[in-house]
Amino acid sequence: MRPDPGPERHAAARAALGTALRRLAAGSTEQLRARAPEELSTACGFTRAMLSAVRGSRWVPLRLHTRDDLDPAAAAFRAYVARGPEIPLANMLAETEMVRRRTAVLVPSTLLDRRAFRPIIEIARSPAYVAAPLVAEGRTIGFVHADRVGQSRTVDEGDRRLIRAFADEFAVLYQHSWWVERLAERTRWAAGELRRAEEALRGLDSADLPLPAVLQGSADGHGGSPEARVDSPLTVREREVLAQIVDGATNRVVAHRLQVSEDTVKTHVRSVLRKLGVTTRSAAVARYLDTRSGRP
Repeated sequence: MRPDPGPERHAAARAALGTALRRLAAGSTEQLRARAPEELSTACGFTRAMLSAVRGSRWVPLRLHTRDDLDPAAAAFRAYVARGPEIPLANMLAETEMVRRRTAVLVPSTLLDRRAFRPIIEIARSPAYVAAPLVAEGRTIGFVHADRVGQSRTVDEGDRRLIRAFADEFAVLYQHSWWVERLAERTRWAAGELRRAEEALRGLDSADLPLPAVLQGSADGHGGSPEARVDSPLTVREREVLAQIVDGATNRVVAHRLQVSEDTVKTHVRSVLRKLGVTTRSAAVARYLDTRSGRP
C-alpha cells in the first residue's frame, strides 16, 4: 500500500504559505487585496481562490484568481465577480456561519450541502470548497474561498486548515497595513494644518492692524481668530470630531481615525451640533467654514 501523501503535501504547502505571506507583508491594503488570491492559490495548489469583503449584512466578492487551464468556468466566474454582487448573509449559509463562529469551513459537496450559495455555485461549478473568515478587532471583515475544480482530487480537511492559517495571518497583515495608512493620512493632515497655521501667523505678522481694534476685541470677549470662536465651546475631542466632519468623514470613518467607538462619535457629534447651535452636520460645516473665512 502506498503511503498517504497528504501530510507531506500539506507540510510543503504550509512552508509555501509562509513565503507567500512574507511577500505580501510589505504591500499596501490595495496591493494586499489584489495579490492575496493568487498567492494563496499558488502556495496551496488551489485552482481558484477568491477574496471577499463583509459589508453589514452582506458579503461582496472582490478579487478572483483562477487557473484557466483547469477552470472550465473561468470567464463566467470572473465576469460574475467583476459585477461586484452583494450576497445576503442569510441563515444556513457557510458564510453566515463563518461570521458567527469565526472559524474556517469545508463544504465537501456543493450538491448535497445546503450551506452553499446556489447562484454562485451554478456559475462557478465548484464541486467542493474551503473558506475562512478574515477577523480584525474581533469582527469578520471578509472571507477567502478556494477550491480544486478540474483537479484529480478535491479539497479536504488539510486544505481547511491551510486556508484558516492563511486567513489568520493575512488579516493581521491587512489590519497593520490599514493602520499604517491611516497614521500616514493623519500625519499628512496634521502637517497641512500646521502649514496653514504657520501661513496664517506670517500673515498676521505682516498685517497692518490698528491697535485700538485689537484692544477692543480683547475687552469685549469677541477677539481672537475665527477658529477660536467656533471652537471655543468645544472640548479637544469635539474639535477633532468637527475637523473630521468638515473633511467629509462618516461616523464610521471618524471612529476608525480617532480609535473610538461609533457610538462615542455619535455622542460627540450631537454635542458639537448643540454647542454650535445647529441641527445638521452640513450646518456645522457651514458654520465652521464661515467662521474661518471671517464671516459672522
